[in-house]
Amino acid sequence: MAALPTEQRQAATVYAQMVDPAMPPGRVHPGDERHLAGAFQDNRVIPFEGVPVAGMPTQARQRVLDVCAQFLSVLPEGPRAARLREVAEHLDETWFCWIGGHAEGDVFYYRVQSPVLVAELDHHCGVFLDYDTPKPFHIHTVLRTPHGNDYGRAYVRQWQAAHPT
Repeated sequence: MAALPTEQRQAATVYAQMVDPAMPPGRVHPGDERHLAGAFQDNRVIPFEGVPVAGMPTQARQRVLDVCAQFLSVLPEGPRAARLREVAEHLDETWFCWIGGHAEGDVFYYRVQSPVLVAELDHHCGVFLDYDTPKPFHIHTVLRTPHGNDYGRAYVRQWQAAHPT
C-alpha cells in the first residue's frame, strides 16, 4: 500500500473499514471473516477488485511479487521457483485490493489475485478469545490456486489417469 501513489491507494481500497456499512450482506463470514477463498470455497469465482498491478509503479509491482514470494515460501525450492515464474508471467493480469486502514498499527485485509494465484491476508477477531474486533496480532492467510487446480486436484486426476486401478 505504501508503494502506491495516492490515487491508486484510494482505488485499491474497496472498503475503508474492516466491517464497513457499505459491505453487502454476507461479505464478512463468521469463520472466514473477509477471506473470499477460505474454507469450503473450492474453485470459487472471485471477481477482481481494487487496482490492476499492470498500472502500478515499478516499486509497487516488485512489492506484489515479494508478497507472493512470502506466501509461496512454504513450498520446496523447485516448486516455489516454478510458481514464482508462473506468478511473474501473469503479473499484468494480477489485481490488488485492500480493506481497512493503511497507517502503521492499523488492521487490514488484502488480496493479490491473478489467474494462477489467490493470496489473502486478514486480521481477525477472536472467536474463542475475548475481543470482537480485528487485532494486529491475529492474522489468517489463505493461498489458493484458482481455476481447477485447487489442492492439486488436476495433478491427482492426471496421476489417476496414468495409473488406473
